[in-house]
Amino acid sequence: MIRTSLDLGGLPEGVRIVGRVTMALPNGYCGLPLQQACPHANACLTCPVFVTTPDFLTEHLKHLKSTKRLITQAQSAGQTRVVEMNLRVATNLESIIATIQTTSADDGEHGDAN
Repeated sequence: MIRTSLDLGGLPEGVRIVGRVTMALPNGYCGLPLQQACPHANACLTCPVFVTTPDFLTEHLKHLKSTKRLITQAQSAGQTRVVEMNLRVATNLESIIATIQTTSADDGEHGDAN
């Protein structure tokens, strides 16, 4: 495993991450240099035409968990830009998750989302 500036414990053995990890994604990590701004960073989470359903709740929960882990590690490393970028993502995911859970409860679905 190639080391990054953050310890991403919990990755499967043999997973290689090249460069600095700046953002957790549902299917990997973004390695965009901190000096650059990406207009697409998790853009779907704030897009007015993004559609999700309770079928994707597990993925949203996993994404939030990896984002929070990255925030904690970045805070410990003093990487304020990484923290800032990921706090917005976490807030968006928390809103999406709450909406799904509320809508599911209102519709009478009784699944454990956690």
